[in-house]
Amino acid sequence: MAATGIYGIAFSPYVGPWVNNVLVLFNTYTLEQVTQLLSPVAKGFPLIATYGQGTFVWQNVPNIQDSNRYNIQAAKNVGLKVSAGCYQQGADPGKDFLNVEWTKTEINYALDQARTHGNVIELVIGNECLWGPDSTQAIVELINYAKSKRAPNFNERTLPVTTRQKWDVLGGVSNATPGYAAMRQALLSLLSACEGFVYANMYAYFDPNIAGQIGRNPNQASFTQAVTNSMNATLAALKSAFSSQKVSTEIRIGETGWPSKGSQPAQPNDFLASTQQAQWHYEAIKNWSVANAIKTFMFEAYDEPWKGSPNGSNSEAFFGIWQANGTSAAPGQYTLRDVKQKYTL
Repeated sequence: MAATGIYGIAFSPYVGPWVNNVLVLFNTYTLEQVTQLLSPVAKGFPLIATYGQGTFVWQNVPNIQDSNRYNIQAAKNVGLKVSAGCYQQGADPGKDFLNVEWTKTEINYALDQARTHGNVIELVIGNECLWGPDSTQAIVELINYAKSKRAPNFNERTLPVTTRQKWDVLGGVSNATPGYAAMRQALLSLLSACEGFVYANMYAYFDPNIAGQIGRNPNQASFTQAVTNSMNATLAALKSAFSSQKVSTEIRIGETGWPSKGSQPAQPNDFLASTQQAQWHYEAIKNWSVANAIKTFMFEAYDEPWKGSPNGSNSEAFFGIWQANGTSAAPGQYTLRDVKQKYTL
């Protein structure tokens, strides 16, 4: 079992391979396959965090269609609780916009699933989607919408609603730059709307100084020290930002992880990514979470090839603890053979 301190693990079912530069369609994975993917996860974790409810927008009409729609039911099948993510729809970072009405489809479905299956513990509205005051205010509106839709005669009264965002964006509450005032006020409104806690995504892997601190030939002790120092400094900075504005919202870690392969523009040093260092990182975060008494979601359960490139060089595709083995003869077909755990819990 996962050690105390690791609250849960992020999960998405989109695990299929690239085949001739084409990916498996997001509506292809079946309930049976999603349940199969979650079976080993349930042996190591009590809780998964999901990112969406399966909304696909066609001709300006949102419908629940993609395979994220199975996550809550599949989790119930294997005894997992769910932190249910409701993904922002119609997002346009350049215009500081997301479509509130389309995103309500996600919230409505998540609440319906919560009523049906009884294993949802919270709703998390949006992920890394604060680009300015308008998008931030849209998340506030959606959080309040979710609250208004909870049934008074159901456990939804104790089903908290919050969001999951980048730690440094949330830290903007302490940015007193005059031109940032509208965003700062929107962030304060957002944190006030969150019910008790907020999820901050925080990665030592993306610390711009981490490669120099770890070096090319670390041992576990030196690697662990570098990761711990990075996470401590980041958490302290966010706590300081909140404290300076008298924000009492509890900080939880929405994502933290380490890839087993590759590099990417945000972390170009490919020597950092390895299965060994991913293992060390997991062990370091277990201990760090306990030491800081902070609820932490690991990122993530499975490698997701679609997030990377066909040649497999992008580390974004390799944050999983597990790897799915399957084949796809066509974009609308996927056969899941088995899964492989890359390192121990």
